Amino acid sequence: MNASHCQAAIRASLLLVVVLSVFGACTKKDNKRQVPAVPVNVVKAETRDAERLLDAVGTVKASNSVTVKPQVEGRILRIHFLDGDKVEAGQLLYTIDPGTYSYSHSGALADVAKDRADAEMARKDFMRFKALMEQGVVSRDEYEQKQTAYQTARKAMESDMAQAGIAGKKVSYTRISSPIDGIAGSTILDEGNLVVADQSELVVIKTVAPADITFSIPGKYLSMVRSRAVDENLKVRAIPALGAANPVLGELTFVDNWINTATGMINLKARFANEDRNLWPGQFVTIQLILGVLDNVVHVPTQAVQKGPDGDFVYVVKDGKAVVTPVSVIMSSVDDVVVDKGLSPGDQIIVDGMFRLYPNAPVAVKKTLPASKPATPAAAKQADSSENDSANATAANATAAPEPADAPVPADAANATGAGEASTGGES
Repeated sequence: MNASHCQAAIRASLLLVVVLSVFGACTKKDNKRQVPAVPVNVVKAETRDAERLLDAVGTVKASNSVTVKPQVEGRILRIHFLDGDKVEAGQLLYTIDPGTYSYSHSGALADVAKDRADAEMARKDFMRFKALMEQGVVSRDEYEQKQTAYQTARKAMESDMAQAGIAGKKVSYTRISSPIDGIAGSTILDEGNLVVADQSELVVIKTVAPADITFSIPGKYLSMVRSRAVDENLKVRAIPALGAANPVLGELTFVDNWINTATGMINLKARFANEDRNLWPGQFVTIQLILGVLDNVVHVPTQAVQKGPDGDFVYVVKDGKAVVTPVSVIMSSVDDVVVDKGLSPGDQIIVDGMFRLYPNAPVAVKKTLPASKPATPAAAKQADSSENDSANATAANATAAPEPADAPVPADAANATGAGEASTGGES
């Protein structure tokens, strides 16, 4: 009997162990199924127009630059401008000691006066002998001698007049004037220095209004630029490094006649009125060559676009899950991406918490962030689908950078901005 009770107790214990094991396994399975949703912020994809831009780095150059050199030798008596002055064409810059040249000019003028008197006397003799020859008083040989003397006197006078003109020019060269309107640099030689004709550099004058900007783009975009430049002058936007809020508009004026085989780049030049002097020779600026407008394209925040083995993608919230959605990027900027495939207006795009997401991960939307209106242009890059490389392109009118992914977001903040209408600020 005792043996039977022991066996029953053992069987009951084993059954209890089995039941507890099964219950524990079920509990763990249920726990695995109940993965907590990842809290995320989203922005709704929206459509609007965007400028199609090629982006480059340009160098500002003066539209005209002249190195002033003396045309005569001498000592600088006086400098008539200050370093950095705005000067006009014809404005006196330097005076060189005219002493020697003034004396030479005076001597040449005296020679001309003497030659004029000699020529007049020779003319009178010639006219008198002409009348006498007609009367038969003098021979023809005597008449021709007077004629030759008169012609020689005239040539001597003309020669000395030319020498007097040269001497006068040299006197005028002692007063050195600006050949162009522009800004004077620092004088290279001070008063008292001896200068050598056509060798000594005195000052550099640069015309900064208008100003030119030279830049290069990949040669593969040449046909695109040329085709759009046929009907109109292409606009070019320049953004100074410390003046991104005040871009300047100009026009494309030059396309080089060859593509550099070593770099694959082609040189271009644009001209800007630069009336407010925002552009300065030697300055590096961001250049946006405006090639047209993309109508009604989808914009999403730049931070929402992720790189995957199969290309770009974003996480879209569908039925409470983070769905991987491939996208085709046309243009991208610091804050904004333009896509032409993969998204529709109104799609909820996840903009933070990416490191915790995986395909079809459960998510909980904390907040739908508003899309801000575009403000100032920002540099961007254009995607090249055929060669899968980055062309120098930009999305215009991007706004301020987004806040950190997990930081508290003010009600009026925006994590996503985009390209919009062309900026007219600073248009000249």
